[in-house]
Amino acid sequence: MLKKSSIRKICLAAFCLLILLILYLFPKKTDQNLSFPETSYSVSNAKDTLFLPDKNDYVARINMAIKADTTIDKANTVISYLTIGSDNESVIPNGFKPIIPRGTKILSSSINDNNYKVDFSKEFLEVSENDEIRLIEAIVYSLTGIEGIKSVTILVEGKILNKLPHSQEFLNNPLDRSIGINKKYDVDSIKGTVKTTMYYLSKYDGYYYYVPVTKVSNDSKEKIEVIIKELTSSPVYETSLMSYLNSETTLQNYKILDDQIDLDFNSAILTDVTKNDILEEVTYAINLSIKDNYGIEKVSYTVDSEVVAKFDLKGLE
Repeated sequence: MLKKSSIRKICLAAFCLLILLILYLFPKKTDQNLSFPETSYSVSNAKDTLFLPDKNDYVARINMAIKADTTIDKANTVISYLTIGSDNESVIPNGFKPIIPRGTKILSSSINDNNYKVDFSKEFLEVSENDEIRLIEAIVYSLTGIEGIKSVTILVEGKILNKLPHSQEFLNNPLDRSIGINKKYDVDSIKGTVKTTMYYLSKYDGYYYYVPVTKVSNDSKEKIEVIIKELTSSPVYETSLMSYLNSETTLQNYKILDDQIDLDFNSAILTDVTKNDILEEVTYAINLSIKDNYGIEKVSYTVDSEVVAKFDLKGLE
């Protein structure tokens, strides 16, 4: 006869087996339709943006989440991200690199009338000749992407930086995005030049990001016409730059108001004519370009005079 303790152990083991059998036959119900969309474009991953050199030495726009309590704290943190050897360098995505020379320190900084004034230590001038213009572009575009900052004044050891250290190119402080970025020249004369900035897509290791290119030309056309013309043609600057705007797309009409621009296209801009859809890559490239060139807050897209999309550009950065 089995002892009571043995019977108790056998009953416990049988009970455990029964529980396992029930769990196996009746698993916890799950939503089989639940899926997590793959993030293919970087534009919506984070609110903040930085401009850093990429593998092709373009100063590119990338998304970052920058934590700071105040505008001045955010601006100083951005400088840290841009500095070689800083504590924040390790979180910069692969394929991009900081550009402010190693050891550079902020001696002082302040914000007045939407101008960020920063005084760097002497190490700032150790930038290479090949990087000096990209250095200025990266700083100005990164900082003016912060709400509350529209221009930047750069000093080194208390003196305003009026010239690049190697080329001696003149810098008209305070600096804003009118300086251009990744500039390409198509000029017949140094007189009457116009800068128009377009945003193209590029890719590194599965990560999509935007690259602004400023075309310097004598073109007297309205900038929105230049933007659409450039984005509908294959980029001649570099095979790494892409535009998803159909080459058959035509800007039929446009209206520029105080804080809005209305664009009327033919149906070639649509991905699906039955749904009046426009690719996100297309609207984002156009919207970024419009914001840089006009500072306009709203964009309306129509196809053959029928509204198909509207965008508020306030939070586009």
